[in-house]
Amino acid sequence: MAMTAQEMVAKLNGVPKGSRVFVSYTAGRKPTDRAVREAAKADDEGYSRRWFEGVLEAVWTTKKGHPVMTVFSTTRYNDSDPAAEGHYRTFNPALGALLTVEVL
Repeated sequence: MAMTAQEMVAKLNGVPKGSRVFVSYTAGRKPTDRAVREAAKADDEGYSRRWFEGVLEAVWTTKKGHPVMTVFSTTRYNDSDPAAEGHYRTFNPALGALLTVEVL
């Protein structure tokens, strides 16, 4: 069962920026070609494409009023900077299915 936005916000309440997190998320939209290329890192390292591990950057609210979280994920390539150790991903429970968030 997917987490709601309110459950995500409650789970991350008081968790400082820079904390390591694990996220399992299924996107609610078809991925762009760039997202598919960047997700190849998960394939290369033997992880599910719905798994993201990295550093919590922020929990914020979109212009549409949706609470979201942004993570610098080490399980993604960065097309713009191939030498980077990862790339940013924003997770919106109102658009996709947020299966779990764990603070590591």
